This record gives sequence, structure tokens and C-alpha cells, in this order.
Amino acid sequence: MAILELLLKLVLAVALGGIIGLEREAMQKPAGLRTNIIVCITSTMMMAVAVMLVQAKAGNVDSLIRMAAGMMTGIGFLGAGTIIQSRGTVAGLTTASTLWLVAGLGLAIGAGYYLPALIFTALTVATLTLFLQVEKAFHRRNQFQYHLKLKDRPAVLSSLRRLAMHHGVHIDKITLKKEGAVLFVNFAFSAPEEKELEFVQGVLDLEGVEELKVD
Repeated sequence: MAILELLLKLVLAVALGGIIGLEREAMQKPAGLRTNIIVCITSTMMMAVAVMLVQAKAGNVDSLIRMAAGMMTGIGFLGAGTIIQSRGTVAGLTTASTLWLVAGLGLAIGAGYYLPALIFTALTVATLTLFLQVEKAFHRRNQFQYHLKLKDRPAVLSSLRRLAMHHGVHIDKITLKKEGAVLFVNFAFSAPEEKELEFVQGVLDLEGVEELKVD
């Protein structure tokens, strides 16, 4: 395999993995841009190496099958680490599925199936974006406005974002106002009522929360 072809595969893996990663990043998911790119280029490189071994007659076609199976199994364990279970709810299934999918995308690129990889990416992005709207309508999501008063402390926004990700809540906009040692945080989000009930309990459990108003 020419070095130029290998370079093309890796660049394509960065581009397509990055497209999916950007969507995950926009949704404030823990496995975002860099994670998806790394998974994609890793599986691309592994499959490309297997192809080179076959071409050099140091391996056979079975080597490609074994490489693909090994990669998908390994990524399955990585995806399992993104799934969180707490208080009877499970979060992170879509993120785990996306990591597994991106690994498959890299295998397709590494094997030289460029057009199917492009189609695969387009369908993935369409599924993650378009069907999100269908899901929102199906669950009859409501809009909530939270007004928080809490003691100013380091990384308060990071804690809030992690809590939102844990409960599968996407924060649309957030504003902060500081008055002395007190911080006022206003933010809006959309979620089903059952998720909002879980989320509000998590917010109340945050360190330093003195008051919470919900519109």
C-alpha cells in the first residue's frame, strides 16, 4: 500500500470521525470531537495494517476478519465505560453506540470502502440530528427555566454541565451574575418531565446551592 493511500485513509478518518464528533460535542456528550476522531483513526490504521499484511502475503483474508472482530470487541468495552446507571435510570447508550459505530466507520475506511464510508457518515449524522427532533416530539419535552443562587466556588459550571450530561439534559443557554461571594446562574433546557424531576434533585445536591427557582 502506497504511503499516499494510507495518508488519504487517515485524513478521511479524521474528517468523517470529526463530523460525528462535532455533533456529539454540540450535544455536550462526554465522548466528543477528539474521542470520536481517535477511535476512527485507530480502527482505520488497524485495518490498513491488516490490508498491508495481506498484500505483502504475510497474512490472509482471515486476518482482515480477525482484525475487524477484535476492534469491534475492544471498542465495545470502551463504549460500556460511557454508560452510567444511577437511581434506576441509564444514560450514555447513544454515546456508546456512536463509539461502536465510529469504529466500524474506521474499519470501512481502512479497507478502502470510501463511498460506503461517506454514505455511512451521512446516515449517522442524519439519524443523530433529525431523529432527535422526532424523539423530542414523541416524549413531549417541556421547556424549563432554572434560577440558581449558590456560593461562588471553582468549577461550578463544569459541575452543572456534568450533571446535565449524566441525566441526558441539554442546556440551551446559560447566564451568570456574581455579587460578592454569591453566584446567580440562570439557564434553560428542554426535557421530559421525569428527567426534569431527576435533574432538579441533582441540582439541589450540588455543593453550595442556597436557592432554586423553576419557571
